[in-house]
Amino acid sequence: MNQYYILKPKKLNLKYLVNKYNPNFNFNIDFAYFIFHLMIIYRNENTEDSITRLSSKFLQKMNRNYNLHIDFLLENFPCDGSVLKGNRYSVDKPFGYRFSNYYNTNEFEIYTITDKVLVPKIQKMFSTKINENLRLQYYFLLKHFKKDKLTVSQPSILMNEINALPSNKKRIRNAKNIIKIMNGEYSCTLKPDTDGRVHSNITRLSKISRKYLQHNGEYLAEVDISSAVPFILFLTMKMYLDNNNSYLASNFQYSNTITYMLDEVTGDIDKSELRNFGNAVISGSLYEQFSDLILNEKLYTDKGYKFEKVVSYYNYSFKKQFGYNFDGDMSDLKKYAKKRMLSMIFAKSNSYTFEQIVFNELYPSLLKFINEFKNVEQYIDDESTKIAPKDKHKKLAYFCFQFEAKMMIDKIAREFDKLNKGKIPVYSLHDCLITTSGNVELLKDFMQNKFIEMFGTAPNLTIEKSPLSIVHSIAS
Repeated sequence: MNQYYILKPKKLNLKYLVNKYNPNFNFNIDFAYFIFHLMIIYRNENTEDSITRLSSKFLQKMNRNYNLHIDFLLENFPCDGSVLKGNRYSVDKPFGYRFSNYYNTNEFEIYTITDKVLVPKIQKMFSTKINENLRLQYYFLLKHFKKDKLTVSQPSILMNEINALPSNKKRIRNAKNIIKIMNGEYSCTLKPDTDGRVHSNITRLSKISRKYLQHNGEYLAEVDISSAVPFILFLTMKMYLDNNNSYLASNFQYSNTITYMLDEVTGDIDKSELRNFGNAVISGSLYEQFSDLILNEKLYTDKGYKFEKVVSYYNYSFKKQFGYNFDGDMSDLKKYAKKRMLSMIFAKSNSYTFEQIVFNELYPSLLKFINEFKNVEQYIDDESTKIAPKDKHKKLAYFCFQFEAKMMIDKIAREFDKLNKGKIPVYSLHDCLITTSGNVELLKDFMQNKFIEMFGTAPNLTIEKSPLSIVHSIAS
């Protein structure tokens, strides 16, 4: 049966309202629910209550009696109230609507549209569109994004987990992308001038949602680089120290800029310090080193800071990240330290002062290199680097992400696909690659060997399988 999946407010039961108030026209429940779906997917993710503007011309193409449907949904029924609120008319803007307070709970469920006239119209509207350059360059990745291959297991159970997410933004984003996968609508984009990454339905999902994904009925599994950004910095500084910048200069969008930036860095890197840094990155102990020192009072007081101010600063950002105050849980502290360190690395060199004090205690010459790298002025002969002077620090983030994309997609995923003649799926997720559970060990071994071939060393690689696949194997 031709069908289309959409999102609807969990509390909303239109059949009840239609049966009770009996509209005097042919009320199409599927079309009405589709209106709600549009309001959900086009609403502002950052607000709890916002108006969604919908074009009347578009709605009329979907159903010529669209205005009668809207009037019914705006009607303030006795005891039940209205489904929709909002100002229908706004100067120079389409009509705007929002859910009434009772239905505006941000809890969704999946509804299946089966109307044989409406479904083809919707499918035409949301047909997959992928940039041709991306298709040509990364077909080996895109070919696995097919409705009959990439599917969602137990979608109703997944929606319950999504509804439990604390962030309104994450709820909407995950719900939207799960529905797109269920409908076979794939959106893949490439940003070569900035991060160089391939962004897809998978990269836009939280871990909680990815565990429900299957390829040909088999759950997916991830091979992840632990401490990916520090590992990239380690490789970069090692190449810089060995005067081996040819790899860096020939593999990135900002090739001239990278060479220029490295030439402009004047700080000497201590070899033993870099070696210790590399060992910490590869062993997975770097963030623990940082967390062990982050609350060391003497580090800050020696620099003239009052420790109470430091603690207050960290408490504020910790609560913002976790939603509660630090209670002594060291695993939380390690996660927190990781985020603070990465934020410091990518931020302006005059910010994250306290984090820099900690990092400087561990690796002073590396911190100097990182800050000098971020502060190098734009390479004037490279027209592709259109970055404002106030944003020059962003070139480090762009460089790291492009390095990551070149490694993971062009050098590893592409060759893995070629070696296996396209028969084993591989999906990219920034600093990790994804395949089916049965092939994940094969992918990890390939990655390990490829890293050693390219750089003489490999990062710490970890496998993460969907807990649903583990349950499934035990049950079978």
